[in-house]
Amino acid sequence: MCSDCCMKCLYWWSSRCPHGGCYDDLRAKINPREKATGEHWTFWSRCEEPGEQDHWCRGGMHYPVKIEDVCKSYVNYEGQTVKKCLYANVSVFQDGYIGCSIVHTMGCEECYRRFEQEQEGE
Repeated sequence: MCSDCCMKCLYWWSSRCPHGGCYDDLRAKINPREKATGEHWTFWSRCEEPGEQDHWCRGGMHYPVKIEDVCKSYVNYEGQTVKKCLYANVSVFQDGYIGCSIVHTMGCEECYRRFEQEQEGE
């Protein structure tokens, strides 16, 4: 289940997973559960929606995997440090990646430009 795999990965924590939000999404594409097992599950509300039967972790059922053995992108998460930057708190991860909400909306350059403008006005 996700708490046993994805939530221990650096790329899940830093929102950089190349497979989406959960390894089971990738597993459903490369090894669809219903095709692999021949079982058709019907015990959750969205079970008949497209792609749902392909997933291994649905409706309370879980087929956990040792994620570091199957996901080539897995890096064990060792934590992050939260630091104050110009206009937002940022998360600095073990590999040096900086997660910042402003970077994703306007970019570092624009943030710094605004900061410089503000400093010149004082």
